[in-house]
Formats: sequence, C-alpha cells, structure tokens
Amino acid sequence: MKSNTKQKLSKSNNRVFAGVLGGIAEYLNWNATILRVLYVILTLVTHGFGVLVYLVLMTIIPSKPDNTGFFEQMRQSTGTQAKPQAHGRKEIHNVHEEDDPRH
Repeated sequence: MKSNTKQKLSKSNNRVFAGVLGGIAEYLNWNATILRVLYVILTLVTHGFGVLVYLVLMTIIPSKPDNTGFFEQMRQSTGTQAKPQAHGRKEIHNVHEEDDPRH
C-alpha cells in the first residue's frame, strides 16, 4: 500500500477539519473520502470514541511545513486575508506637522 519513497505521515492540505484523515489517506495511498466515511461509521458504532481518537491524532500528527494553520485556512475560506506584518520601522501617512509657536 505504501510507496517506496520515504513519505512521512503528516496532516494534509486535503482537509475537512484539521487534515488528519486526509494525511492518513495520502500516507496509505487511499481515497480520503472513503476513509472519512469509514471513520464516521466507526465513530458512530463506538458511541463517539472516534472523536477522542481524532483529537489525539490532531495533536500528535505534525503539519507539513507548507501547510497553513487551521485558523489561517478559516480566514482564507471566508475571503479575509491577513495582512503581512512589516518588519522594521512603521510608516505613518497623512501627518500634518507644524512648528510649536512657544519655541
């Protein structure tokens, strides 16, 4: 099932929530949708135990270096882009400067 390349298990960009099942599906070369359906069925059969397992896997499985975080992806999905932070000095616009008449 696994390919011969040394692929590491990591969260996927093919995500519905946190990328855990998508990452497992990529690692095993499975269809992510089928794995998700099987996982939901397993969670229902075990009376919700799958939710706890998912939360544990979400904290254990590392993200890919190119993955953005969960909240950044939520921001991107709503269309609100985070502004890149400038380093160094801040630039101030529309400032009117006058001499102090007391000096």
